[in-house]
Amino acid sequence: MTLLTLDKLTARRGPCAVLSGISLQVGAGECIGLIGPNGAGKTTLMRAALGLMRAEGVSSLASLSPAARAAQAAWLPQSPEIAWPVTVRHLVALGAMARGRGAEHPSVDHAIDRMGLGPFRDRAANGLSGGEQARVLIARALAQDTPLLLTDEPIAGLDPAQQIRTMRVFRDLATEGRSVIVSLHDLGLAARHCTRIIVVDKGGIAADGPPDKVLTDDLMGQVFGVTSFRAETAQGPVFQPMETLAP
Repeated sequence: MTLLTLDKLTARRGPCAVLSGISLQVGAGECIGLIGPNGAGKTTLMRAALGLMRAEGVSSLASLSPAARAAQAAWLPQSPEIAWPVTVRHLVALGAMARGRGAEHPSVDHAIDRMGLGPFRDRAANGLSGGEQARVLIARALAQDTPLLLTDEPIAGLDPAQQIRTMRVFRDLATEGRSVIVSLHDLGLAARHCTRIIVVDKGGIAADGPPDKVLTDDLMGQVFGVTSFRAETAQGPVFQPMETLAP
């Protein structure tokens, strides 16, 4: 089942194309790592795909009505802030409400438990630490209970254990038949948890495929300007950028 189709998607900032001619499909059961240098166009790609900014070409999500889009895809933008003194459960319930569901829908408590937020359920969300707030906002997106989840650097403010747990949640969603597109800079976590990696560079797709086919020495040098180390272990692949190729 196809959850997202992009065909020659192009987005501009003034006269300059930030994205140029992006075409891809996302099927069910995929955990997709969206990687690339700063300014490569990762955020623009997700926003344009969701119809949150003007773009040329075709996006199957952007063409939907707001209600239909909310039923198909959930969106977690980069570095959101919690400004309201509401409880964690109330905030997470807003995700279910985006689908027209009540605050007591089972997806709310399931999302809270999935992100390990049970002890904070009745706490004021804006009084939590930055990392805890980030997990609450991920839970809100999960509570929307959509076939597709798009997240922009959701693990950037989390400690190592919570980064691993969150990536495991995303991989589990894929195992259950849903799909996740997650923008991230930790290539090691992408290698271990993603089923597919899309590399965005200079507004285009530089590579797209399984981690072991995409995270090559040549690509690391061309796109990121680094060398890398990789190994297979009993716990899965290890991938680590090592040195810059230029001073």
